Amino acid sequence: MAKSLRQRSGSDFEGLAGLDANELEGAVGFWLRLAQQQDQRAFNGLVARSGITPPLYAMMLVIAANPGLRQTDIGELLRIRQPNLVEPIDTLIGRGLITRRPDPNDRRAQSIDLTDAGGRLLADMRAAHEGMIAGYRERLGAERYSQLVELLAAFVGRPPTEPRSR
Repeated sequence: MAKSLRQRSGSDFEGLAGLDANELEGAVGFWLRLAQQQDQRAFNGLVARSGITPPLYAMMLVIAANPGLRQTDIGELLRIRQPNLVEPIDTLIGRGLITRRPDPNDRRAQSIDLTDAGGRLLADMRAAHEGMIAGYRERLGAERYSQLVELLAAFVGRPPTEPRSR
């Protein structure tokens, strides 16, 4: 006997009547993957012309909030291994969106800063992203959206924080 995925509401589930998905109903990884795919499609649709991917956007946000941040700190914060950080950093540098310079306190380390061009692009992207988040809040309700964010943060092991308003 087939069970619907949350009654298969929404366009992603149309045409699936009669398929058995019982084991997926409680599989958090399945729902996380679908949510990530939906989020990335929405993000890419908003900022496609910029050529900035969600990981590059996350890096730019972190760099903007922490001028002079070391490359290693970016990797730790975003949970990106150092070897995997080189290409995206080089991409942002090549596009003139960030600069990398020797850290004045440690010649072995590199400090990263957003350029003026990076700041302008980030401002445009933030506005688009905030509109996307507003759509999620409208769909889920502000309280449920905040709960979802806190639950996901807890799921990946981030310590509890004070609720933030946006």
